[in-house]
Amino acid sequence: MVGPMRFLLGLILGVVLTVVAVYMLDRGADGTEEKRIVNWDVVNEKVNTLTAEGQKIWADFTREITGPQ
Repeated sequence: MVGPMRFLLGLILGVVLTVVAVYMLDRGADGTEEKRIVNWDVVNEKVNTLTAEGQKIWADFTREITGPQ
């Protein structure tokens, strides 16, 4: 059981480190859109949409379990 947990932790840590590294590189850019690697406005919009959809799915799921209120 330790092997899969290490793999999952390593995968999550690798993704987080990659995003942080790209963010730091973009932050060091001179502010022009052409030199940035990621359009962070689009990323923010996608994350907000994904979060809202996740909250709706969770609310529907808990409503099915607990019944109508």
